[in-house]
Amino acid sequence: MFKFEIQKTSKKSRARIGEITTPHGKIKTPAFIPVATLGVVKGGLSPQETEQAKAQCQITNTFHFLDLDRAQEVEKMGGLHNFFNFNKPIFTDSGGFQIFSLGKGRELDLGKIGSIFPEGKNQKKPARIAMRASARLRSVAGGKGKNFLKISQRGARFKSPRDGREILLTPELSLKIQKQLGADFIYLLDVCGTPLDDGKTAKKDLEITNQWYERFLKASKGLRNQKIFGIVQGGIYRELRKESTKFVNNLPVFGIAIGGALGKSKQDMYKTISWVNEDIDWQKPHHLLGIGDLEVLEEIIKLGIDLFDCALPTRIARHGTAMTSNGYLNLNAGKLKDKFEPIDKECQCPVCQNWTIAQINFLFRAKEQLAGKLLTVHNLFFLEDKIEKIRKKIENNEL
Repeated sequence: MFKFEIQKTSKKSRARIGEITTPHGKIKTPAFIPVATLGVVKGGLSPQETEQAKAQCQITNTFHFLDLDRAQEVEKMGGLHNFFNFNKPIFTDSGGFQIFSLGKGRELDLGKIGSIFPEGKNQKKPARIAMRASARLRSVAGGKGKNFLKISQRGARFKSPRDGREILLTPELSLKIQKQLGADFIYLLDVCGTPLDDGKTAKKDLEITNQWYERFLKASKGLRNQKIFGIVQGGIYRELRKESTKFVNNLPVFGIAIGGALGKSKQDMYKTISWVNEDIDWQKPHHLLGIGDLEVLEEIIKLGIDLFDCALPTRIARHGTAMTSNGYLNLNAGKLKDKFEPIDKECQCPVCQNWTIAQINFLFRAKEQLAGKLLTVHNLFFLEDKIEKIRKKIENNEL
């Protein structure tokens, strides 16, 4: 019922074409996984519109269903697929990233996207937008600089960003919620570090992560119709990454993700992936967590990444930024009010076929919600189309 098949490996790089078979359809890899935080893609898209944007699958956030205490309602309807009328493969994260964002991310003022590489002072607008959005989220639970999280071998204890109540997230609870949600793929609960952690801290976090993995897997015995991804941690330290990779290789997991601190620059990220590649099991699908910038797609795929997810394409769409063949385009700009042409002349998405930049510019400046929805559809479609072209390059040994 579940299978990963490698169909083509490039002769020029580690890039490869594959296919993941699930009970809810197949995923052609490399593949982008759109973020559907609460089961639907933000921006007002229905599950049907998400599929029309060529999305092959989506990833939903376990933590928020725990925080809202609503996983049991989803379970009663048979899981996320039935609850949200989305009949394609679904992934659920473990809640591990919230351990970062409510803890060290808040304390050190590291946002969810652009500041993954905190030294970058001249980041492009999409990253700045994402950082401002993350700052607003952090302020909900008490503001910048206040760490509301304590990590121990038992689990991660923190205050709900919604109502302030105390929550203890354990490997067993993460598994329980993910089982209730019923996604095709679920993830082990890990401790996500930062690029600023010293070696001692990163090693301690890795030791706790490995203990959590063993508890999660022990509790998962007898799991049906769901497959597990392990996550390689170890921060910016080569030996810890190698140690973690070997540990995850030996776990009974379907796939392997690369998470946590990826360095202070894109070059650091590529280097970290290369370290993992020295030992990683190449027969399993590889998922790079939380990365989806146009500038890095080809490079990470050349390094053997099969799956990647990121909220960036949909978040920047809601703020007026489109992905194009020439990079990012801010459709809020006043100079575009008379530009009666598609966002991208080569794009075949329904937005580019029926709307012009001038029209969408008007909608944004008039604060109409339709504007963000149109750009969300475009960005998802554009990204899927770009990856389809990358797969063709791999097929022709051009990448």
